Amino acid sequence: MTTWTASVGEILDLSADALICSANPQLNLSGGVGGEFLLRYGESMQRYLHDWLRRSARRFVMPGTVVVAPPCGSPFRVVLHAVAIDAFYDTSADVIAETYGNAFAEASRMGCRTIASACLACGYGRATPEMFVAAIRRYVAGSIAGIDRVELRSTNADVVKAVREAIEPGTGEPSHAREAAEALRMKSTSHAPPA
Repeated sequence: MTTWTASVGEILDLSADALICSANPQLNLSGGVGGEFLLRYGESMQRYLHDWLRRSARRFVMPGTVVVAPPCGSPFRVVLHAVAIDAFYDTSADVIAETYGNAFAEASRMGCRTIASACLACGYGRATPEMFVAAIRRYVAGSIAGIDRVELRSTNADVVKAVREAIEPGTGEPSHAREAAEALRMKSTSHAPPA
């Protein structure tokens, strides 16, 4: 069974076998997760991606494409550059879902059991939280063969809240936050004077 979580923060701070990195059709590490990867780990990933385009005789890739890359200095076993937008940063729930399907298949094929994933098309891309949730709902409702854990991470709290609601209906908060709130409520009612 695949366990799903969602959190706010920097995705490169997570620990996992595979990183699903949001990418643009030109595979330029120009912003978002790719830009942060470039700042942290240097130019080797950008060189790899441009060489990959040259070797495949392309100037860009189509939405839905996932390019498998080595770690290039990062702690991940594999980095999956997932293109869920077109050249104008437009997307749809179907494109996002297709891209995730391709990325999950590659991660499983590479023997990765845990995945840290960007919320594809939610940064520079034009996906709304509702569109993103519509795209991933089919995955979080079941299990992905060979994958034990997927953690979706974004710096956009609205996207994370929507994802948490999809993972565990009835709440936009993580379970530990609800448990802490409930414990606090119980503590305050236990000290109330009798009626």
